[in-house]
Amino acid sequence: MQTVHHHAHKNLIASKTKRKEHYDKTSGEMKLQVGDKVLLFDETVRRGRSRKMSAQWIDPYTKTTNDKVNATITRGRNLTKIQVNRLKPFY
Repeated sequence: MQTVHHHAHKNLIASKTKRKEHYDKTSGEMKLQVGDKVLLFDETVRRGRSRKMSAQWIDPYTKTTNDKVNATITRGRNLTKIQVNRLKPFY
């Protein structure tokens, strides 16, 4: 039973890494520089509101660091690490 569990766990880990590599390959890289202002895509809907009427892009944040797929943004003293797919430039 333990060998079957170990084999299934190993297959699960391999599948996760393969899916992550594929996602990272297909996700587009943003051409934003560190220090640029960005908007964050907010997919949450507040209680009593409809998705259609709520704002999708919120508050300008400042981009502080940049990885290949992730970025760290800051607003005040709060640091948040998110994927670059959820960002767009603020004009």
